[in-house]
Amino acid sequence: MKSKNREQGFSLIEVTIALAVMTTVMGVAFTLLNGFQQTHQREEAYADAARNARFAVARLEEIVRSAGTNPTGKTAVNWLTFVDFGGGNTGSSMHLISDLNGDGLTNSTITSDSDVIITSENVTLRLDTSTNMIVLVDNNQALSSTRRTVPIAENIRSLTFTDPDASRRQVDVDLIAVPSGVPTSDKRYREVHYTATIRLRNR
Repeated sequence: MKSKNREQGFSLIEVTIALAVMTTVMGVAFTLLNGFQQTHQREEAYADAARNARFAVARLEEIVRSAGTNPTGKTAVNWLTFVDFGGGNTGSSMHLISDLNGDGLTNSTITSDSDVIITSENVTLRLDTSTNMIVLVDNNQALSSTRRTVPIAENIRSLTFTDPDASRRQVDVDLIAVPSGVPTSDKRYREVHYTATIRLRNR
């Protein structure tokens, strides 16, 4: 008597169900992976914003503390207001003057071979709201359109300078840094708020 071969393959329905289950599992896995990746990128952006805020304050402190530099001690510049907010004791920009070359004036722009921030005796620190960048402007250039502008920090949405007691001995800095690449429409969007007090070295 002949034996029947009962070996059979998968039916079309079984293959279809298996593919559907596998597709669902892979879809869930990719969705979770994408979520984890976006969360990681978002947290990295916030960490960068925090580092950027600290860097911005450190640069501002270096610049503000140098206001009133007067290596020769000439009295011609001693009476000047080294820090000015353009009227009042607070503002989003700050005017700084010094006498870097000791000539008794504050209208020089010196040359330097080293990596220094300030080479002008008359500068303004301000926030460029069109680019969200803190810049340092050399006021000793004749035309405002050709004035040298040095970027200090980027991704800064808000900047405020305050002289708390109107003594021009210290400056309070308040800034808000934004995370790069994270849209404000993101429900988990947040900004970094940073404050610092800078004491003037020459006062």
